[in-house]
Amino acid sequence: MPRNIWLAALIAAMFASPLSAFAQDELRVVEPFQLQRLDTQTGGFQLRANGVTETLVQTNPEASVLPALAERWETSADGLHWTFYLRPDVTFHDGTSMTPETVAASFKALLPKGNLIKNAKIKDVTAGEGTVTFTLEQPFAPFLAYLLDPAVPVLAPSSFGPDGEVTAIVSTGPYRIESAELPQGLNLVRHDAYWGEVAKIERVRVDGVPNPETRVNIALAGEGDLVLEIPTTAIARVDRSGEAKIVRAPVPRVVMMLVNVKKPQFADVGIRRALSLAVNREAIAVTVMGNAELAANQYFPPAMKGWHFDDFKPQTFNLTEANRILEELGWVRGADGIREKDGIKFAGMMQTFPQRAYLPVIAEALQAQLKEIGFDLTIQVGESSLIPEAQNNGTLELGLGIRTMIYQVPDPVARLTTDFATDEPSTDATGATGWKSEAMREAVAAYNRTSDPAERLPLQRKMAEILQDELPVIPITFTDEKYAISERLEGFVADPVMQTRPLNHLSFKE
Repeated sequence: MPRNIWLAALIAAMFASPLSAFAQDELRVVEPFQLQRLDTQTGGFQLRANGVTETLVQTNPEASVLPALAERWETSADGLHWTFYLRPDVTFHDGTSMTPETVAASFKALLPKGNLIKNAKIKDVTAGEGTVTFTLEQPFAPFLAYLLDPAVPVLAPSSFGPDGEVTAIVSTGPYRIESAELPQGLNLVRHDAYWGEVAKIERVRVDGVPNPETRVNIALAGEGDLVLEIPTTAIARVDRSGEAKIVRAPVPRVVMMLVNVKKPQFADVGIRRALSLAVNREAIAVTVMGNAELAANQYFPPAMKGWHFDDFKPQTFNLTEANRILEELGWVRGADGIREKDGIKFAGMMQTFPQRAYLPVIAEALQAQLKEIGFDLTIQVGESSLIPEAQNNGTLELGLGIRTMIYQVPDPVARLTTDFATDEPSTDATGATGWKSEAMREAVAAYNRTSDPAERLPLQRKMAEILQDELPVIPITFTDEKYAISERLEGFVADPVMQTRPLNHLSFKE
């Protein structure tokens, strides 16, 4: 979308009525992404985050895998068989009982449409006496983490039509779907037969609101109890409103510049290093993100122990060195200040999207900063889906996207695989474009064969080192999550691993 049209839409949204009439006794959740259809492949994360779907395991705030619908598990000596002992007396949203047969049938139906779990290469799923056993084609050490792929929850038989396709979402979570108004939102109601902590609030309304200023207006008007992704520029306004308070929580997420290394102006790693040196990350972190500590001098944030390494040479701001590298590589400034080599302009168009309010602003900052080294950056703000589309057809020059390191699956190697170690088409606005590293692929494969944490550590370092040295993407900042919590709500605790929002723990103040 052209920038002037996008700004016009943004201004118009500021004066629009944020949400239709709402019930005072329901929890109102407002998130930035809309649910396009009721299926687990595209909407699985939102369904799990809002307490509708569950699977055999869950995570804690340290990203460790814990029991959920399975009470315990064991692995065969050869690593090919994983047996899960199911929790007894679990009831689906339709009142039927969860059994080994229904769990095995659910996995068999959903696995062909799984996202990340396909990497586990599951050969078969069989039901036993109170158990479900997965048989793998080859040992796969991070299998437990991959079971958290939200595309493959445990669904009741009533979720599937005669052809095996999903026709309804009937799972086991603390909330069940009462009705859906797609893509706007979901109406949820408490699952009174829930096996865990039964929800305190009976009803939940979940609305997908992509426009960040509209989300701010909802928080300011007191029309949202839990509003996600509040822009940094609106924090003070929301805090002063008397309607909500801001809760900030660090998340394992990086904002990065996507670079098509097949384009001649980005093919040399020296050029990518010069671009990185031209970025004043601290200035962006302070002015856009509101926190200097969010400057990203490597791909993984400091909180990710075993993946962030203090002894790495950091990505720092050094215009003199950036210009020296470009001169040495033969990129010469023209009369307009823009460099050129062999008839190729040192230029590129950066695609980004508005759902994360900081992305277009960071793009503008990069436009100004890269001009200092003779790079002509243009910006296009549109739908996030346009970026993977351009990656796959080869037209992407630059992109500005994000990667949540343990999004969907609580092991960074899952996203390293999809972003940097596969020939599969891109599905997210993230990852490498035109770049391939056999060393990265070998490290990922070795990691997947290795269950000992001590033996994994050098492999983790190798993967992080490759990204630091070769810059298939250029890290800009890390992020934190900014929630607007209504004054009437209590019990909210942010999940630092971004796996769920424990809505069943929330209550209204008396």
